Amino acid sequence: MKSDRSPSNALSTILVLLLSIGWALLRMVVFRESLVPLTFVLPMLVCVWTRRFWQLWSMAAFFAVVAFVKVWWLLPESVISRADGQIYLAGTWVNILLGAVVVHALIVLRDGLERRNAQIAAQAAELEAQAEELAQQNEEIKAQSEELAQQNEEIEAQSEELAGQNEELQLANQQLANREEVLQGLLEAARTPESGRAALADICRRALRILDSPAQGVAVLKTQGDRIRIKAQATVGDMPPVPDNWPMAGSIAGVVLSCDRTAYVSDLRKEPALAAPFGGQGPVCSVLATPMRVRGELYGLVMATSTQPAQWTQEQFRVMEWVAAQCGLIAEALRWQNELAERARETEAANQAKDHFLAMLSHELRTPLTPVLAAAGVLEHDDRLPQDVREDLRMIRRNIGIQSRLVDDLLDLTKLERGKLEFEPQVLDIAALLHETALIVAPDLDAKDQQIEMDLFAAEGQRVEGDGPRLQQVFWNLLKNANKFSPAKTRIALRTRRAEGAPARLIVDVVDKGMGIDPTHLDRIFRPFEQVATNGKRRSGESGLGLGLSIARAIVDLHGGKIAVASEGLGCGATFSVELPLTDRTMPPLSSSGTRGQRPDGTSGEHGYRILLVEDHGDTGRLLTRLLRKAGHQVEYAETAAAAVEVFQQLPIDLLISDLGLPDESGLDLMRKLRARRPDLVGICLSGYGMEDDLQACRDAGFRDHLTKPVDMQRLHAAISRAGRAINGNGNGAN
Repeated sequence: MKSDRSPSNALSTILVLLLSIGWALLRMVVFRESLVPLTFVLPMLVCVWTRRFWQLWSMAAFFAVVAFVKVWWLLPESVISRADGQIYLAGTWVNILLGAVVVHALIVLRDGLERRNAQIAAQAAELEAQAEELAQQNEEIKAQSEELAQQNEEIEAQSEELAGQNEELQLANQQLANREEVLQGLLEAARTPESGRAALADICRRALRILDSPAQGVAVLKTQGDRIRIKAQATVGDMPPVPDNWPMAGSIAGVVLSCDRTAYVSDLRKEPALAAPFGGQGPVCSVLATPMRVRGELYGLVMATSTQPAQWTQEQFRVMEWVAAQCGLIAEALRWQNELAERARETEAANQAKDHFLAMLSHELRTPLTPVLAAAGVLEHDDRLPQDVREDLRMIRRNIGIQSRLVDDLLDLTKLERGKLEFEPQVLDIAALLHETALIVAPDLDAKDQQIEMDLFAAEGQRVEGDGPRLQQVFWNLLKNANKFSPAKTRIALRTRRAEGAPARLIVDVVDKGMGIDPTHLDRIFRPFEQVATNGKRRSGESGLGLGLSIARAIVDLHGGKIAVASEGLGCGATFSVELPLTDRTMPPLSSSGTRGQRPDGTSGEHGYRILLVEDHGDTGRLLTRLLRKAGHQVEYAETAAAAVEVFQQLPIDLLISDLGLPDESGLDLMRKLRARRPDLVGICLSGYGMEDDLQACRDAGFRDHLTKPVDMQRLHAAISRAGRAINGNGNGAN
């Protein structure tokens, strides 16, 4: 209930409304862009007179809205930032709230006082008590006001603390960004380890950006005795580069390295004793340097330079020390890289020396075997010789083949290790390939009175895509092993079957009745140089180096296949299985152009071809000449390249058969020289060198075929037959 002294509701409402609007216009128009501390509490004091609480809180709400509008939309950011505006608005709202509370309390107090004044006459004692109570309440209000002021100060202090923490976070973020930039350079260097010096230069450029003013140059330096050498550097502006090589004495670098700590000179003109290599009056005035370690040992230093006198900050100290640590990692990586490169060069040199040795060994072992193999191959079929002599000649030819196979295995192993095994895929009739392989092994089977049982029904009409000679080498090796390790008068099975599932695959099994293999040794059988022993001894009749099966597995792997072995144990025989993928591609049609009356022995017609044979090994040359003439060819023999050129100029030559290692020049050079005179010349290369590089060199020189010594006459006739198709296609040939 309001006192009779209170103004009317309408009058007081109009007065409050006018006062609120006027006070709002004063703050929003007159002091629009000002933070003049005009409190909203003063106009609310009118409510003490009107004594109406709804008017008081209406004014408080109105003033809160006015404060929000001014801070959020009217005050420009040049006067107060958005963050500080939020803090200022919060403080204003607190001020309005507290003021309204105080005025509300005053209204309540006034009402109470008036009620008590009405009872003064009758209750004087009680009035005194109430006066004391009012005084006490006044003190409490003052205490509350002081407490509120103290809280306000605490809020302001917390705001300042938060602002300081925000600045620290921003500084930490900048430091992290700087280190991230340097680490990015390290990651890029790790992707390209061969450019270590470029990585150091990149780190210098990044460090220069991070250090900022006053740094104008950053260099990575390495100690070398009592001198300093530059590894990498980056500069900006008119900063001259650091010299490439200079003495450590008389420089800040010497102090840093001797003390093993970061140091700087703010003005070299005042410290001429430390001015090397720039000089006391040089363009460089200030230097900051820090030591760099590699593997825990002093390696050098990182130096920042400026053309102006400078005071370097603690943050720049920390950045330089951290950059020095990263440069130390790169320098260590460079050292390892150099060591690895040196080891790689040594390894490559050793491999080249090994390849050269194997090539020379192959040549020296193969060349003397050629005339022996050729003579034995011819004489074993000479009916004029007794049967026992021909059997001995067959034994000689067979063992020469074994010797040649050992050399081939060594070379194949080297090619496999270097990833250079020759591989020429084509579509093959797998049944025909197995038939041909069995025919090749037939003489060895006959020698031990063994028989081969073939079941190739699953392979009939099936094709594989691969290198014919290499696959034949695999099956020859398996059949040869079955022949070697099976007793005389036994049977060896060669069977084919389709593998289950898709895609289509064919399995070829070679089954023997030999001594078998201990199941515990099956996982070793395909390892290089591995020869499984029986009771601690070498298997009876075994010869070789233990390379055949390892090479066979590598060849099968190259064809996308698998090779496996199974045996129930010693004395139970063994089964070797080769699984190959089939193809639905068709085989290329056979050439319909025949050669001039070719015969199975490689001759071609009544007079054969006019052949120029170039061979510096006298025995080989004379024997091949005699055998080729016997086969119907006209042969001109030369022991040197010069003699061969002279013959070529005098006679029409159909075919060149040449060794590579001639005494005056290479057979490759001879072929190039003769093909320069007649580009359609067909050539066959004979060589004891059988490495992949040798084969490619022969092809590049123009040779059509490469025969590795020792060469038997059957292989030579086959090569001449293949060359004959090219000769007849060119329209050449001796008459």
